[in-house]
Amino acid sequence: QTLDLKSLNDLFNYFGTDKGTKVINPYYKNAKDTIGHGYAKYYEEHLNTFRDKNINLLEIGTWEGGSTAAFYHYFKKAKIFCLDINFKFKFFSNRISFINCNTTLDSDIKKLEKFLTKNNSDFFDIIIDDGSHVYSEILSNFEIFFKKVKPGGLYIIEDFNAYKSYQYLNDAKKNFLDIENILECLKSKKNFNSPFFSDIFKDFCFEEISDIKINKGDTSNNGINISGISFIKKKLNKNE
Repeated sequence: QTLDLKSLNDLFNYFGTDKGTKVINPYYKNAKDTIGHGYAKYYEEHLNTFRDKNINLLEIGTWEGGSTAAFYHYFKKAKIFCLDINFKFKFFSNRISFINCNTTLDSDIKKLEKFLTKNNSDFFDIIIDDGSHVYSEILSNFEIFFKKVKPGGLYIIEDFNAYKSYQYLNDAKKNFLDIENILECLKSKKNFNSPFFSDIFKDFCFEEISDIKINKGDTSNNGINISGISFIKKKLNKNE
């Protein structure tokens, strides 16, 4: 398929992913309802340097594959790996691999590891977590997958503050730090307590993270912005 769409936002909207500015809401029957996080401007700012390179990209949470299709056309040389717990994925290409995977299950993670090793893709230039958005799962995914980011690569967390608006996503106890506060601590290398981060992993983050950018998109629910997106950059080398 050849598309005359130059901007990532046009691709997001064309393929119907809520990463764009305006798409039909897939979660409601009323076809007039539209949603859009407006993430394209942030993605283009941070990912433009990867656009013409041979990269590995991993998406955690793909639904039917709208964002995967957009990234396929944006990154002409990328190998894209997609994880989801459903089988609704509907796009096919020799540059796309879909893996049914529940990242909360050790057995699924082990199967994923074997699959990636078999395909010589143990590490990624870009990893995007657009999965469950459950507080604990965002943090556990980060501990599992950030180690797989290549030097100079990016780990991206979408909708990291949605749990504040939707109770079914919020399994944080009252004394748990907000995810945004955790990200700020990681950026400033300030120690913090979290049941989802081992001391070893915290030290790894303090050593390996070069920068964290936190942006807000366009979508709100009950007056709370639920379009938080963070770009966590891994050091290119130890001197960075």
